[in-house]
Amino acid sequence: MKLRSLLSAYALLSIAFAGTALGALTKEHADFAKGATQHLLTKQEKKQWNAIRTDDQAKAFIELFWARRDPTPDTPANEYRDAINGRMKIADSLYTTAKLRGAATDQGKVFVLMGKPTELRRTDGAQTGVHSPDTTFREAGLDATSVQGAAPTEVWRYEQNRSELKLGQQIVQVVFTDQYASNNWKMERIAGTDYAAVFDRVAASYILSPNLTAPAFNAAATSAAAGTTAVAADAAPGLKSDALRSAIDAARTAKATSDALYVDYGEFLTADGEYYVPVQLYVPKIAGLAADAPVTFFGAIESADGSGRVAEVEETVTLTASGDALVHARSFTVPPGSYVATFGLAKDGKPISIVSTPMTLQGRDKSAPMISSLMLSNNVYALTYAQNPTDPFAFGGIKIVPKGDRTFRSADELWCFFELANPGLDTTTGQPKMSMQIGLTGTTNDRLLVNQSAPDSPIDPQALKGVAGHYVLTQGIPLASFKPGKYAITVKVTDKVLGKAYDFREEFRIVE
Repeated sequence: MKLRSLLSAYALLSIAFAGTALGALTKEHADFAKGATQHLLTKQEKKQWNAIRTDDQAKAFIELFWARRDPTPDTPANEYRDAINGRMKIADSLYTTAKLRGAATDQGKVFVLMGKPTELRRTDGAQTGVHSPDTTFREAGLDATSVQGAAPTEVWRYEQNRSELKLGQQIVQVVFTDQYASNNWKMERIAGTDYAAVFDRVAASYILSPNLTAPAFNAAATSAAAGTTAVAADAAPGLKSDALRSAIDAARTAKATSDALYVDYGEFLTADGEYYVPVQLYVPKIAGLAADAPVTFFGAIESADGSGRVAEVEETVTLTASGDALVHARSFTVPPGSYVATFGLAKDGKPISIVSTPMTLQGRDKSAPMISSLMLSNNVYALTYAQNPTDPFAFGGIKIVPKGDRTFRSADELWCFFELANPGLDTTTGQPKMSMQIGLTGTTNDRLLVNQSAPDSPIDPQALKGVAGHYVLTQGIPLASFKPGKYAITVKVTDKVLGKAYDFREEFRIVE
């Protein structure tokens, strides 16, 4: 059984294309278009910038540029701009050469534009390897040679079904060559890929308010603001419709199940120790809904003994595409306990589908060692916006979409994903020492028995940025060699320092 690691990514945004302003601008403004931020302009914005002649014009252009991309235009914060600043710093730390800052190199530009690839392939002319796209993008032991014709290359592969980027095609591969093994990686043009078109599509996709003519939030007020107020995880509008309330009551009584809706949930803590419960509604293609059609997301979380509701929600949402399914997720603040969670979708005030499921919450101790439940997914990607502390199933800028129906295709890669809190730390390295053992059992559709396992092997926990003591563990299993059928996966995670083991089991299906 083949396994592949996916290291935690920094998830921030970006777009591309260069531009330079003409005229006598001060360095403060001129650098906007000729510095690292030049790669954020679309082709149309580049033309507009080239017509700018004064500092006042440049200032107005820059303010509107950021405002059109601001996901919360009515607040002082601009999460897009903050995310970009963070990505520039990462690019500078990874790709800086003797002559250029990292964000200005070819690799830096693509990193700022596209984020981390879903796969990175490296060759030095003599050996080739597929690597996890970690924060260094470099593997010890691959000694490059400066032989023309066999120069070191890196291929960054981006897959549409595992990314929020607007690629316009299923796969984009970007090739870099270090012709003289001098750490001067240049992007190579490859047949069949129109980089200019791909890059501009991604750039344009981040403009959230294209018709905005002036910043929605007053800049003076922004600078004077003391800060912003985070929205509580459970700040959901309560139920307003009697019809939906009655539907929840009926579904709870009947213990309703559905092949058109699946619910996943988890228990996590923010960096400040705030306990929250993310809930995801997973909608397979069978439901017949569209990603661009608004629907009503509604539901309630009630005590298992029927003593009362601790959370309820009714809001208009647009479902997000994830492969051949749709999803919607939000976080709640719910105390530990035993509950029944009932959630559904409605249109024109009438329920489309509804499902009810038990929910057991153990609670989390901020200082105690703990591991999350096992999350299975075929869609793990870097976020293209700055995440909030309680964003559902987002970890240090990485988004995981739990596979609600637990049905994978042979072409998928099945990812096992955990969040780890407060593991034991090795006294020598100050880092966790973890191992993972994975087994797969099952029966194929033609009644063949499957029993495979991988040995207990070290796995590298990746620290979550901004959440001290928290890490992610990931392991991928390509499913191409497995026949369609019913399977179960067992995972044993061991903390070698604490001598503590965690055991997990999940059932899933593989289809053609």
